[in-house]
Amino acid sequence: MTSREEGNAAAPAAERVGTGSRPRVRRWLVAGAIVIGVALFAALLGPRVVSRLRPPAPAGLLAASGRIEGRITTLTPKSSAWVVRLHADEGQPVRQAQLLATLDDEAQRERVRAAQEQVNALAQKLVAANSQLGMTERQATLQIEQATATLREAEARLRRTRASLEQAERDAQRAAVLVAKELIAPQEAEHARLKAEIEGHSVNEAEEALVSSQKQVALARVGLQQVETLRAERDALARQRAQAEAQLAEQRSHVADFSVRSPIDGRVLTRTVERGERVEAGTPLFTLVDLDRLYVKIYVPEPSIGKVALGQEARVYVDAYPGRGFPARVSRVSQEAEFTPKNVETREERVKLVFAVEVALGENPDGVLKPGMPADAVIRWQPDAPWR
Repeated sequence: MTSREEGNAAAPAAERVGTGSRPRVRRWLVAGAIVIGVALFAALLGPRVVSRLRPPAPAGLLAASGRIEGRITTLTPKSSAWVVRLHADEGQPVRQAQLLATLDDEAQRERVRAAQEQVNALAQKLVAANSQLGMTERQATLQIEQATATLREAEARLRRTRASLEQAERDAQRAAVLVAKELIAPQEAEHARLKAEIEGHSVNEAEEALVSSQKQVALARVGLQQVETLRAERDALARQRAQAEAQLAEQRSHVADFSVRSPIDGRVLTRTVERGERVEAGTPLFTLVDLDRLYVKIYVPEPSIGKVALGQEARVYVDAYPGRGFPARVSRVSQEAEFTPKNVETREERVKLVFAVEVALGENPDGVLKPGMPADAVIRWQPDAPWR
């Protein structure tokens, strides 16, 4: 056999070998692509899609996936200050009223001192105003009493002189009649007439004294107007002092807040400051979470929301404790529908209308449940439905 013939004979053999190996390579490539695709599918869509592949919940139960959340408390200072000391760190459990940080600021303490001086100055002015008011009020009262007594005396004197005048005029008239009858001497009639004239002058003097007394009473009452003016000034000072005391209390509250304390029993989620930093008013210092008030937020599709009601019994399951159901109840049902959040499943799922539902955990033994943990919530909307 020639070399050409040998080559032609070998070629089909090689082709047969190549033809047999190619299908195996293709099968391996396809298998690898499927594995990679499944891995990417699971990695991208996460546990929510996996949960959809689980068997559906039994009749009377409604299951949905979500994450554990908690009531967050953010602590901020009322005024600018320096961070002097830190007493707690992230992840640390804290008790109510526990000291978390110590702040300080000399400018704020100076504002407290200035406010205290203002209160003291107004207090002294108020004491002086009260003293002047009391003295003026006593003087005005005494003057009115004296003027009133003089007025009464003048009125009584006028009544007496008028009575004497009337009697003297009657005596003069009788004396004139008797003189005409020559029963008495003309001198007696003259004396009676002169007495009537004198009594008339006395009445005039009494009337003038009465007018003067009335003026004295009116003048004394002007003192009461001065008393009212002083009382208004005193009241204004009292209001100023009250405002100054309120400002002092506010400034003192800023200093009291230099001791940052926990308002709840919980755990420190974040600490955003370091010792030696200067923080402004409203700057977050710590965020705390109450581990005894955790809940799972889920989204229930619109067709199923009619099954959910406040107070319904529920159970929460987490991957860290498989098979263990934590007791819970439905604590909130949104009254408005919304589109499924972007972090839920596929885009087709996100365009569906859902209702946000919060399932509050009844207990958190030993703080094993923490915010951010993925969880499955199962709501028993039929009271007699068995738990899965």
